[in-house]
Amino acid sequence: MIKINLLAIPKARKAKKQMEIQYEFVLAGVLIGFVVVACVYFWYLMNSQISRLHEEKTKASAELTVLKEKVKEVENYESNKKVLEDKNRIIEQLKKNQGAPVHLLDELSKSIEPLKIWLTTITEQGPTVDIEGKAITNADIVEFINNMKNSKFFSDIQLIESKQAIELNIPIYNFKLRCTMVI
Repeated sequence: MIKINLLAIPKARKAKKQMEIQYEFVLAGVLIGFVVVACVYFWYLMNSQISRLHEEKTKASAELTVLKEKVKEVENYESNKKVLEDKNRIIEQLKKNQGAPVHLLDELSKSIEPLKIWLTTITEQGPTVDIEGKAITNADIVEFINNMKNSKFFSDIQLIESKQAIELNIPIYNFKLRCTMVI
C-alpha cells in the first residue's frame, strides 16, 4: 500500500510564509511609495499656491500704494479747489465792490454841486453809508437830502443830527446822515 502524506512539508510552508512576507513588504513599499509621491505632489501644489498668493499680495500692496497716492491727490485737489473757489469768490466780490466807492463819491458830488455844503467824513460799511458834513444853512442840508433822494444810487436816507455851531465867528450847521447804497 502506498502511503501519501498530505501534510505540508515544513519547507514548503516556510517558503510560502516567506513569499507572503515578501509580498506584504512589496505591498507596504508600494503603499509607502504612493503616500510619499502623494505627499510630494501635495507639497508642490501647496508651495505653488503659496508662491502665487505671495505674488498677489505683492501686486495688491503695490496697487494699494498707488491708490493711496491717487486718493491723496484727489483730497489735495478738492482742498485746493475749495481754496481757489473761495479766492475767486473774494476776487469777484472785490471787483463788484471796486466801483462802489467811486460811484458813491460821484453821486455825492452831483448832489452837492450848487450848494454851500462840504463833507467831512464818509464811512461805508457794506451798503450803509454814514455821512458827516457842514452847511451854511439848514435849507442847504434839506436840498442836499432831496438831491440824494432824486438819485437812484441812494435809498433810505435819514437825517440823524443837525445842530448849529459857530466856527470863526460864522454860524454853521453840523449834520449827520445815514443812507443805503443801491448797487
